[in-house]
Amino acid sequence: MVDTSNDGQSGPRIIQWLLDTRPLWPVPGKLKPKEEVEKLKTVASRALSLLSESEQASVLKYYHLKDAKMSLASHLLKHMAITKYCNVPWSQSTISRDSNGKPCFNPMGATKPVTMDFNVSHQAGIVSLIASVGFDARVDVGTDVVCANERERHDYAHIEKKGFFDWVDMHGDVFAESELDHMKLSHVPISLGRPDISMRGFAKDALSRCQWRNAKLDLKVTAVDGEESVAQVDSNSVVDKKLRRFYAMWCLREAYVKMTGEALLAPWLKDLEISDVQAPDAASDIQEANSLVVGEVVKEFNIFFKGRKVTDVKMELSALGPAYMVAGSLSMPKGNPDLALGPWHILRLEEDILSVAERTL
Repeated sequence: MVDTSNDGQSGPRIIQWLLDTRPLWPVPGKLKPKEEVEKLKTVASRALSLLSESEQASVLKYYHLKDAKMSLASHLLKHMAITKYCNVPWSQSTISRDSNGKPCFNPMGATKPVTMDFNVSHQAGIVSLIASVGFDARVDVGTDVVCANERERHDYAHIEKKGFFDWVDMHGDVFAESELDHMKLSHVPISLGRPDISMRGFAKDALSRCQWRNAKLDLKVTAVDGEESVAQVDSNSVVDKKLRRFYAMWCLREAYVKMTGEALLAPWLKDLEISDVQAPDAASDIQEANSLVVGEVVKEFNIFFKGRKVTDVKMELSALGPAYMVAGSLSMPKGNPDLALGPWHILRLEEDILSVAERTL
């Protein structure tokens, strides 16, 4: 199997990194949003000094501090991957863009450059980078990270006014029709609080049709001895499960599309189907709201393009903490049947990035 670690050893590999910017570069005092970004020049001066002037400007253009921090982290991770695996000093890890606008590294004057493809994503303070390094031919990769509750108030407000189905339809242009139906109507796993009862027929239909918050669903259930009774389920828990599934499907689709180098405006979006997706469960007994502990990892997906099954793409979707999910996608090269995605490595700013960068300037 191809090595997926990030220990600097040689050989073809898939790199998967995460950087949590939420605790990084705190800005003191109560400032206006743009003033907070301006303060970043001071509190993140060491990290900013590792970027070119144009990259610094692209970081500091943001209105909100959280967006500027994620942009800064994204630049650092891309330079770090190039420096560590393409054998160039940090100062020469110039980031370019290919014909589709996807970031890439084009070494100047290299006779046998290291083959690399990389992609980054960021959401709600978390930045992910995936890279393929050292393969005989380019292996395209893509990543996306989502936070299912970042827009919770906004999502709930729309759903309470117009329903979950209408909320899904707002995003209809970027999903296949089968995916939209799945997000709205497919069964979501709900705990009934008792292992000896199960749902049938009309009860499952009631869950499938559920799209409103703040209601109680009376579901007919059957015990193992055949006795029937009624179990009451809060519709909020059903809608929350459907919302998490939506964000899981969004995450997978983004990772796939970014792997191809095209944006979510690609004309073939509705020809792509990732079917029967269920969101990975968060780890149980998470004590801290900011935790990124790994939960369930889903590794098998049915992918179709224009009705034909896609067999040369591998994807994974991992639950992180209570609300985050991160996806990785890679195109399978011929002759590498064991190529696989691995765990996501959470990097430390000081030890894993800044000190390495400063040693290789």
